[in-house]
Amino acid sequence: MKNIRLNYRYRDAHNYKEFGSVVFSNPRGMAVEEAISILIPKLISEEFFVPGDWGLPRLHASPYNPEVDHEWHEFEGFEETEEEVTDERDIGEFLAKARQQ
Repeated sequence: MKNIRLNYRYRDAHNYKEFGSVVFSNPRGMAVEEAISILIPKLISEEFFVPGDWGLPRLHASPYNPEVDHEWHEFEGFEETEEEVTDERDIGEFLAKARQQ
């Protein structure tokens, strides 16, 4: 089975971007399209999320200024990968947590 990588980014108040990803195992062989269809309704405006709500790392590389910066990150998509897993949860466990929000 191929793993599934979640790609996301953060834009700060000056529109500087930080990119990140997390790789989940996929023991049940979930299709990328199914993962997307589960996650999209849980995103803010079908695009944004707060990574701490789902146990994902924040991508703030620059000093965080709460007066002008925000916590919202942008979902870029899921894709199959053969990269090593970087999160102990499988994709189903991650999506279950997202559904609870």
